[in-house]
Amino acid sequence: MPHPAGPCGAHRLFEWAMAVMMLLVAVTLALPGDTLERAALRPVAELGVPESAMAACFAAIGTLRAAALYLNGHVNNGLVRPSGATVRAACAALGAMVMGQLTLALVVDAVSAQAPSFVIPVFGTLTLFEAVSCYVARRDAVARRTPGQARAVREPGE
Repeated sequence: MPHPAGPCGAHRLFEWAMAVMMLLVAVTLALPGDTLERAALRPVAELGVPESAMAACFAAIGTLRAAALYLNGHVNNGLVRPSGATVRAACAALGAMVMGQLTLALVVDAVSAQAPSFVIPVFGTLTLFEAVSCYVARRDAVARRTPGQARAVREPGE
């Protein structure tokens, strides 16, 4: 019986959530106004990267990741290069780096201001689980190296 999340998402719901979140963050940053100038996010704005560049980065990673996740469920990745699992791993690594930088900026601000931000544990958790997603995607990539192995590790319903 196929999984209710579909063939491309049965075991990758966190990865889908991060892809959608990145796309929505990109839309939010692209809206008029200074999104990052609010008190809790001011340290992120002080990193020196313009909001338009951050929006483009989030949009690119989110789009590439969503495409890889969709294709990973519909294409036998042992037959095409680069494999969807490798793209997923790269996007998860980039996501972990971005979330880690956001976490670090807020931690540094919290130390100097002696008042931690509510968002630190949120970004920190996202960083940790992005790193786990990178590991899982790399395991998928290794398991799908040959067409025979790729067919054997496909999810039910794919």
